[in-house]
This record gives sequence, structure tokens and C-alpha cells, in this order.
Amino acid sequence: MTESRDGTFPDFPTLLPKPLTDRQVRLLDRARTHAADFATRADRHDKEHSFPHENYQAMKDSGYAHMTMPESFGGEGVNLVELCACQEQLAQGCAGTAIGINMHIFGVGSRLYDLQRETPERRAQGEVMMKMLAETKAILCGSFSETGVPGAYMLPQTTATKVDGGWRVNGKKSYFSNVPAAEMVAALVRIEDGESDEPRVVMAMMPKDAEGVVCGGAESWDVIGVRASGSWDVEFNDVFIPDAQMPPIQPANSVFANMSSFAAWFNITISAVYLGVAQAAIDLVTRYMKERTPPTEERPLSHMPGLQYQLAEMLAITETSRALIRASAEDWMARPWAVDEAGYKGSLCKYVATNNHMKVLELGMDIAGGLGIFRRIGLERLFRDARAGKAHPPADMMGLESIAKYHLGIPRTFRPRWG
Repeated sequence: MTESRDGTFPDFPTLLPKPLTDRQVRLLDRARTHAADFATRADRHDKEHSFPHENYQAMKDSGYAHMTMPESFGGEGVNLVELCACQEQLAQGCAGTAIGINMHIFGVGSRLYDLQRETPERRAQGEVMMKMLAETKAILCGSFSETGVPGAYMLPQTTATKVDGGWRVNGKKSYFSNVPAAEMVAALVRIEDGESDEPRVVMAMMPKDAEGVVCGGAESWDVIGVRASGSWDVEFNDVFIPDAQMPPIQPANSVFANMSSFAAWFNITISAVYLGVAQAAIDLVTRYMKERTPPTEERPLSHMPGLQYQLAEMLAITETSRALIRASAEDWMARPWAVDEAGYKGSLCKYVATNNHMKVLELGMDIAGGLGIFRRIGLERLFRDARAGKAHPPADMMGLESIAKYHLGIPRTFRPRWG
């Protein structure tokens, strides 16, 4: 990463339009300071499969971890475009940390928007929770997924059963990003109360130290990339949630209709995180080309036309992603998307960006040649991190289905779904 000579016109790439405001300069400077610090430990955490607790403490101390909270809650009111710009910078230091904290930051920001559509009683309940998170600097993590259960983010096998005075949650969820640092956990669970034949769900929330909550540990997150995200499994063994703390129950087929801000922020912000990974690869490859001179040549690799073309393609693809992510975030801010629109535009952003970023890393590996596969260079870790981007929902085929159906005017809920 290079240093800026003029804060309002930085000489490093950012998806924020220039000139930057003083506020935006401060936000980016903080993100880049964290990134430079986290980069010194990223390789170690990847190799040791360890969790970067020190990174999370630093983000709590600086305010980064709660910047999407409104100022009235002690946050900074960071909007979607600004969040994406900060995450683009942060991921250049440690992609695992960036994607982990993203699941807390974007969740808080989008939830605050979705609360505006709740009943006054539910909105007040949600705001109490948000204020508690802000005051205690608590970290929130959540999961929709269950390993080995396709479509669990729509109809989970983890259940909440009605009992006197509340509910008992049982099951196992996966991909709890940043759970080692979290104080609160949330999980999409299926309702079992005998009151409806239609499947219903709820995003149940509870303290991580509640009786019956068991974290799976690092062995449950033995993966190819973003290993420092700490996305462990979590088991729920008869965990009790009082009635007063249970969020609204909703039909399973409308869960994202009531969380359209969540879906939009998720797709756009994860695209921004992996944009940072692609930019880190460009910076690494650029240095590599400038510093290496073949013994048979008088000039470094940066003068080789074939490698110039590959680097140019990396740059062109990345700028395409950067423009799409900015446009998507600005479009949502101008008018929050309806649920089908969120499926279309969010999927389009995520599909294009994550596939672009994978292509960027493939080109970078080609430029580095044989050295690129050595861990000591650092490029293979970025390659693995970028590949993790395609694992986030929606999968490519699901995303393309949403894009095509929206374009064709086929409702998301149309049945039969195929054929």
C-alpha cells in the first residue's frame, strides 16, 4: 500500500469518488492503518490457523468495529458506500479479519435500516439491543447456514420449540464468522409450536455464554482461505430464550423479504472485501515485476510486454468491480431495494465481483510463475482468500437464477421453481 500525498485525492485506489471529504479521509486512514498492522500477522494466523483477537481489540478501540452505529448510539453513522470503501482497504492487510468483522459491521448497519419497518414495539426492542452492543463494544455474529444441508438459509434444520415462558433452541449452525471474538450469537432457526402447517423461521439471538451454546473450535473451520475469520460451527443444546427476547416469527418463504437491507448489504460489502484482496494482489505483483530482473536481461520484468498485458488485465478487471460495487451501494442508498430487486442487483454485484477477483488472482499467479506457488511470496494466500469469495451465498448458479428471473419478470416465489 502506498501513502497518500493529498488526502482528498489519494494516490491509492478507492471506490469513493474524489475529492474525498475530511470525514472520508479519516475513515480511510483508519482502515489503512489497521490494514498495515494486520498485514504483519496475516501470514502467521493463516499458517497457524489461529484467531486474530488482537485485531478485533484494535478495531474496538479505534471505533472501527461499531462505525455503522448512529452517532446517537456512540457510533459514526457510516453509510454503505463508506463501509465498502473502508472494507476494501482493510482486506488488503488481512482478508480473514476483514471478512470476519464484516459479518458484524454490515449486520448492524443493515439491521438498523430494517428496524424502521418494524412495529414500534419491535423497533424499540431492536434499538435497545443495538445500544447495548454499542455501549459494551460487543461483537455480534450470526449464521443462516448448516454444513451439509442445502438451502438451510431458507429452511433450517435447527429448531426453536415452544415451552413455558419461552423457547428451546436445538441444532447446529455453520459459518459463524468471528465467533471467537463475539459476545452475542444469532441463528436462523425453524419454529416448532404446532400452530401452523406452513414452515416459519426466526433469527434467534442469545449471549454466546448462554447455557447450551457450544462453539466448535478451529477444527470446524479447516478451510482453504480466510482462515483467520474464525467462522466456527456452533451447537445449540436446549438453549432457552425468553418470550420477551424472541424476535418476530415469519414465514420461511418471506424471510428475505423482511430483511432486504440485510441481503443487499451482505452482497455488496463482501464484494468490497474481496476487492481489497484483488488490490493487494495487484500491489504485490507490481512490486514483483519492478524488483526482479532476469540474469539474461538488462531491465526488470516490468518491461516484458506479455507481463504488462496480464497486469493491465488485472487492473481493468479490478476497476470494473470497483465501479460496480460503488454503483450498487449508491443505488441502494438512493432507494433501498425491494426483495426481488435485491435478489437481482445484489446477486449481480456479488457474481461479477467475486468472479472478477478470482480471475485477477489467476493472472497474478501466471505473472509470478513458479515462485507464485510458494507460501513465502504471499500470493498463494491471496489466491486462496479470493477463492473463498465464491463460497458465499448466493452460489453462482443461484445468483444467475435470480438475475435471469428478475429480468424475465418471473417472481422469486413462482412454483414449480424449475421446469
